[in-house]
Amino acid sequence: MRPAFRFRWQGVWLALIGVALWGAHGLPRVAAATPPPLTPQVHIAFGDAVTIILPLEQLGPVQRVEIYLRPEGQVETYTQDMVIDGPRARYVHPLTEKPLPLFGQVFYWFKIYPAQGPAYESPAFVFIYEDNRFMWQSRAVEPVTVYWYEGNLELAEIALRAAHMALQNAFIQWQGRLAQEQTVRVYMYANARDLHTALSSSAGPPDHDPVPQHTVLTVATWSPEGRVALQRDIAHQVAHIVLRDTVGEGYANLPWWLKEGLATLAEPQTQTDDYTALRDAALSQQLIPLAQLCRPEPWDDPEAEALARAEAGAFVAHLYARYGPAGLQRLLEGYANGMGCDEGFRAALGTSLTALEDDWRSAQGLFPQHEKAGGWAALAVTLAMLAPFLALGWWWQRQAGGLWAPSRPR
Repeated sequence: MRPAFRFRWQGVWLALIGVALWGAHGLPRVAAATPPPLTPQVHIAFGDAVTIILPLEQLGPVQRVEIYLRPEGQVETYTQDMVIDGPRARYVHPLTEKPLPLFGQVFYWFKIYPAQGPAYESPAFVFIYEDNRFMWQSRAVEPVTVYWYEGNLELAEIALRAAHMALQNAFIQWQGRLAQEQTVRVYMYANARDLHTALSSSAGPPDHDPVPQHTVLTVATWSPEGRVALQRDIAHQVAHIVLRDTVGEGYANLPWWLKEGLATLAEPQTQTDDYTALRDAALSQQLIPLAQLCRPEPWDDPEAEALARAEAGAFVAHLYARYGPAGLQRLLEGYANGMGCDEGFRAALGTSLTALEDDWRSAQGLFPQHEKAGGWAALAVTLAMLAPFLALGWWWQRQAGGLWAPSRPR
C-alpha cells in the first residue's frame, strides 16, 4: 500500500509543477514601464546662444533634469541642470563662453529625476550648429555635399568637381582615402566678410577647433580669378581632410612642409605666381630652408607664409616626379610612426633632406645668381688676378726676343 501512496503524491507534485510552468509560459507578462518619447526643441541664435527646451507634460511630475552636450570631435562634455518652468525644462548655452564648432554636430541627452522612482537617461539627440543667418541651398554627389546661399548651381558644380578631383588626386598620388562612410561638407560664403563673421562666432581657446574635421569653409565669387581660387582652396582643404583620415593620429607628427605640399599637389591647377615668388626669393636669398619648415612657429607674416607654402608645394611635386606614389607613401609611414624630420626622410628616400633640397633647387634654377654662375665667376676672378703677371711676361719675352717675339727672316 505504501508504494501506491507514494506514487500518488508524486503524481500530484508533477501536476502542480506542470500547471505552474504552463502558467508562467502562457499567461501574459507585465512589461517594465518605459519612459515616454522625448520631443526636445533647439533654437539657435547664431553667435549668441543655443536654447534647448524639453516638454515635460508626458513625463509626469519631475523634480530635476540634467542636460549633457558634447560637440563633435571633442572630449569635453558640458553639463548643467535645466531650469524647470512649469510644463517644460529650459537650457541656454552661451556661445561666447562655450563656443561650438561651426557647422558641427552637437550630441546632447538628458538625465531625468522623476518625483517618484529612479532617475534615468534619455537616448542621445543631435543638432548642427549652423549659420542660420542665410538660406542655404545644397547639391550632393557622394561623398561630397556643397552648400551655398548666393549664386546658382553652376558654381556648386565647379566646387563639386574640385572636391572630387582632390579625392581622386590624393588616391593616385599617395593612396589617400576618405574614412569609410564619411562625407565632406563644403560651405561657400559669398564674401570674406560673411566668412570672417562666422569664424569669429566660433572662436575659442587655442586647442579648440572652430570647424569640424570633414567640413570645408570657403569664399566663392564669379570672377575668373575667383573661380580658380575656389577650386584650389576646396581641393587643398579636402586633401588635408583625406590626409587626416589616412594617417590618423600620426597626422600630428607629419612635417609641416609635407602636409602643405601634399595638399598643394592635389590642387587641380598650378599657380604661375608661385614659381615667380620662388625665383624672386632665390635671387634675393630669401628662400626658407626646408629644415625650418618641419615644425614652424605660427605665422605672423602673410608673405612669409605664402612663400613657405609655395616652397612646400614645389618641393613635394619634385619628390612625386622623382619617387612616385611609393616614395610619398614611405614618407608618410615613417613620419606617422614617429620618426624625426631628417630621420624619416633618410629612411624613406635614402638621402638627407638638405641634399634633396639642393637637388630640387638646382633642377628649378632656384639658386642665387652668384651661386648659379659660381664656377664662371671664380674663373673670371682668377684670370683678372693673373692678368698683370701675364702681361709682364709677354713684355719681357718680347724685349728679350724670346719665345713670344716674332721671328726675323733670314
